[in-house]
Amino acid sequence: MNRKKRNLLLLLLATAAVGVLFWLLAMGESAEDGDDHDHEHYVTETDDDAGRKSGVLLNYSADDIKTVTLSNSQAKYTAYVNKESGSVAFKELEGYSVNSSFMETVWFGSVQMIYQDIVGSVKDTDYNPKNYGFDKPSLSVKVVLKNGKSYTFKAGSKTPGYENDVYYLTVSGDSNIYVCTLDSAFFMGNSYYLSDDIFSDYDSNEDGSKKSNIKIGNITLSGKEFSGKFVMKPNTTADMSSLFYGFSYKVTSPISWPVKDSAAAMLVYDLQYLMADDVAVLKPTSKQMKAYGLASPYLTVSFQRNGKDVVMYCSKPESEKMYAILKDHDIIYQLNVNSLSVLHQLTPENIYSINAISATMESLSGVKISGDGAQCEISVKREENQNAVAQSDVIYKYSVTKNGEDKTYSSFTKLMKQLNGSAIQRWNVKKPDGKPAVTITLSYFANFKREPVIIKLYPYSDREYAVVRDGCPTNTVTATWVKQLLSDANSL
Repeated sequence: MNRKKRNLLLLLLATAAVGVLFWLLAMGESAEDGDDHDHEHYVTETDDDAGRKSGVLLNYSADDIKTVTLSNSQAKYTAYVNKESGSVAFKELEGYSVNSSFMETVWFGSVQMIYQDIVGSVKDTDYNPKNYGFDKPSLSVKVVLKNGKSYTFKAGSKTPGYENDVYYLTVSGDSNIYVCTLDSAFFMGNSYYLSDDIFSDYDSNEDGSKKSNIKIGNITLSGKEFSGKFVMKPNTTADMSSLFYGFSYKVTSPISWPVKDSAAAMLVYDLQYLMADDVAVLKPTSKQMKAYGLASPYLTVSFQRNGKDVVMYCSKPESEKMYAILKDHDIIYQLNVNSLSVLHQLTPENIYSINAISATMESLSGVKISGDGAQCEISVKREENQNAVAQSDVIYKYSVTKNGEDKTYSSFTKLMKQLNGSAIQRWNVKKPDGKPAVTITLSYFANFKREPVIIKLYPYSDREYAVVRDGCPTNTVTATWVKQLLSDANSL
């Protein structure tokens, strides 16, 4: 059950409990002087058909509490009301983002309690604490009131024949053994009370409220899947002649290349809305860092979140889990890979745009393809469309020639589709030796003020050609694609 649903359930249970409490108070009266309890206890009881006796065990106001000390098998906490926030807090978790509503469950549940039955007494001659789990209590709660008084209640084992959250319970100064419902919050530790919001420290406004819009800026990836640092930056260019035109992110290192839009969108989404599945460890030791795969991180993600620099270290995904910790923070979070879009499978190949050659057709004044039997020189001219009456209308008319002969613009469009459909085979290739087999030159209209781009294709293997763009080797393409491009260029 996720925590939002759980909060709703807790609210419904609390409402029901208050209703029962008022009903019992209407029927009963308080204990007489001389009662051997140091807590407020209503002796009036009601019997059900099974002979069980129920009543009000504790009835204080939450405003009466000074502190609540909770001890269970997972942790020990001292709860109090933070004067600045007005919320219930645990001293041991001060300075961390927490689920304060879960802490309030302990706070209120410690002073108002209804028992469902009395099943014996610790003074019985045949009393054996092991029969009730009191030899090793599962829970101990000490409540100190503002008037100086205090009481402690302890839970033993679960009571057979009841729901899962029903336990045997004793209260200091009271010899009775009660059957009581205790919320699971009493038995939880850090993974329950610490918030799953990994980036909460980065998302607060000056007034303490949470920012509604999360903006992700530059992203740098490094780790086992990356050679050096892989730098991504938001791209806002409106220049159609740019290699990056139309892409939301671009890679600037180790090479300059567009980021596949789907990959950029998924990664940004993960970094915007990443929530932990659980808190694994608070204040991990070096041994725990190693055990969770974070001593030598599999992946490091450095990025800007709302203008702040964040560094997140991640372990290798295994068994549908991965672990993460932020730099200068001391909480290891557990992530469920099924809740992630792409963070668990980041590689250069998954991020780069898949087209080895990318050019916007409307920016080109010429394309020259030569080599390996092809000699195709295309010239494109344009003139303003005088019939255009709105910005959305076509503002240019285009004419195309190949080697001096007129061609249709649609034939040029077909060739450009083939040129831009070059699927990348592999990345980070070295500059090949020898001479290029094919040279492609892209020229641009004068208003773009851009020098021609020269792309050279070198034989790389029997089935691949290496692509060198303006002297920089980038990737490889298939020999099949090159063969088809040359055929289309010759037949244009």
